Amino acid sequence: MKLLVALASIALFSLAANASSQAIRCAGTGIQVPDWSAEERKLVCGAAAAAIAFLRGAGVAYSDGLTIRPLPTAVDQNEPHVIGRCNAPGNEILVLTYDASLIASRKYPPAFGMPMSVALWQSFITHEAAHAVAEQNFAVGARRPTASEYIAAVVQLATLPPDLRDSILARYDAEGFGDPSAITMLLYEINPAVFAVMAYRHYAALGDRGPDFIARLLREGLDQ
Repeated sequence: MKLLVALASIALFSLAANASSQAIRCAGTGIQVPDWSAEERKLVCGAAAAAIAFLRGAGVAYSDGLTIRPLPTAVDQNEPHVIGRCNAPGNEILVLTYDASLIASRKYPPAFGMPMSVALWQSFITHEAAHAVAEQNFAVGARRPTASEYIAAVVQLATLPPDLRDSILARYDAEGFGDPSAITMLLYEINPAVFAVMAYRHYAALGDRGPDFIARLLREGLDQ
């Protein structure tokens, strides 16, 4: 009898562990999302799935193993503008919680000059997820930093709700990049919002050739 009770306890523990493991994964992607509330987890998973779906539509593969965690606010005391980070070697993304992002948007110049909203916050998760997926696909020797920022910016704006994206684009007169040589890290560092708008407009203007351009970036990268 004691043996049966012990075996039953082990089985129940195993079931509980499996349920806990499933609870911190995004369905269909295998992305681990520990340390978020149940409500936040749904939003995080939805944002990451949007990035993966967009890139898959452009012919870019995603491999399981990504983890998305909340970014401790104390980490960014010297970088209040940071909402998310991608630790590519660790296949991990760190993102401020929505509440922390909302507070930061009231204390510092807000992203894209727009009021923080759930959709805008999710777009930064999408941005970082795009970095992570791109990292899995860059060819050896490809010049990555600027190319990765271009891809992440395109995915971020392309997956926004259309009305929010239109509001962001309306704030900027910047045209899309006229030539790949104009896509530079210097511009990104000076004004990441303008860089993102120019990247999106450039990609949108490519039409059906957009996926080919992303494939070129993953193969070769960008010089600047």
